[in-house]
Amino acid sequence: MPDIFLSYRRQDSSSATGRLADRLEEHFGPGRVFRDHDSISPGDDFTEAIRRAINTSTVMLAIIGPDWLNARDAGGRRRLDDKGDFVRQEIETALQSGVPVVPVLVEGAKMPAREALPASIGELWRINAVELSESRWHFDTDQLMRTLQSRYVIESDRPAMGELPGSTPLFGSGARFALSLLELATHPTRMIAKQQTGQAIDHVRALVFLLGSLLVGSLLVLLGFQLQSDAATPSELARRFVGGSLGLVLAGLVLTTLTSVALTLAWRAAGRRIELQQITLVMAYVVSGAWLGVAAGALVFGFGASFYDPGWFGAFARAIGFGVEPTGAYGPVTERQLGLQAVPAVAGLGTGALTWTLTAIWCVVAWGAFRQAFGVTRWRAFAATAVWMMLLGGVLAIGGLVATQLATEYVPTHSRAVSSG
Repeated sequence: MPDIFLSYRRQDSSSATGRLADRLEEHFGPGRVFRDHDSISPGDDFTEAIRRAINTSTVMLAIIGPDWLNARDAGGRRRLDDKGDFVRQEIETALQSGVPVVPVLVEGAKMPAREALPASIGELWRINAVELSESRWHFDTDQLMRTLQSRYVIESDRPAMGELPGSTPLFGSGARFALSLLELATHPTRMIAKQQTGQAIDHVRALVFLLGSLLVGSLLVLLGFQLQSDAATPSELARRFVGGSLGLVLAGLVLTTLTSVALTLAWRAAGRRIELQQITLVMAYVVSGAWLGVAAGALVFGFGASFYDPGWFGAFARAIGFGVEPTGAYGPVTERQLGLQAVPAVAGLGTGALTWTLTAIWCVVAWGAFRQAFGVTRWRAFAATAVWMMLLGGVLAIGGLVATQLATEYVPTHSRAVSSG
């Protein structure tokens, strides 16, 4: 999905918009710029496609030409006064959705007065406009692209305007991953939508992102476990890090696959045929964000708990079979020690709990990426989610019954063997 949405009137500034779009596409790439007649696929609902593109864009450029304000329809009525006017609807949608709108004045146009604008888009008057003059077109568009790249963090395969190349591929890949994580945390539906360009490489990027997130999250958890143990040798710590990371990453991949299959069945049960590849593309980013949030919360919460009980993390690790030897005293602490430990303990426990709460809220918001990607109503998305939760609940219930049955059969046999020995 695009980062830059171009809003304009064809009879007002079609030529200038075309020239600007060409420069933006040349620098940022064609997939990052949205123009109605070029960016909507045949068969798409025009209104829904426009709404979806705006909601997933990083910024809207409202191209204002000489006739933008006073353009008239066949009956002589000003188009901007019509609630069904597409330009008015586009700007209204952007302002309501919190998408930044940048007025761009072309062909000598002036910024409209506040009283001349409909109340629903009156906020446009307060926004500082960018002017693209014919006499210095390249300079002005360069300035605009520099702003888009620096202020709105719109990526480009080329260096930022006026920036000297020199960053290594490794540094660039790490920086892009960090920026993607930041955008995923703050604007999950928009970030996920931008990864869906319709190319095969989309799935490769999603898998790489998922693997990177699972690895980072796993290291956060393992770091908390290992820092509780001062008896392990460096080689032993390295072995545990490698083995634990691989195990958690593999578990994350299996979980992503199983939940994606269940959600595919749920969408079909809800009356919408969605392919598994489409589900896994979105699910990879949702799982990535959820796992990182859970891992970060676990790390902070565990450290907070360890101030009350230095062996808490080690005991928890042993309980799940990780095999970390506890360190520190388990006996009662003095009142002075308790007072010194109370502040960091409460801070850690509170921050960890808050992180988990925010992660849960984030998951609810990020889940909307499925509805955004498939262009369905909220009710159909709700129905698919409800079926998915019932499927997962059924699988967990069956798994619990099987585990209980196996445990029941094993314990008596084991007990008889011990007693007879």
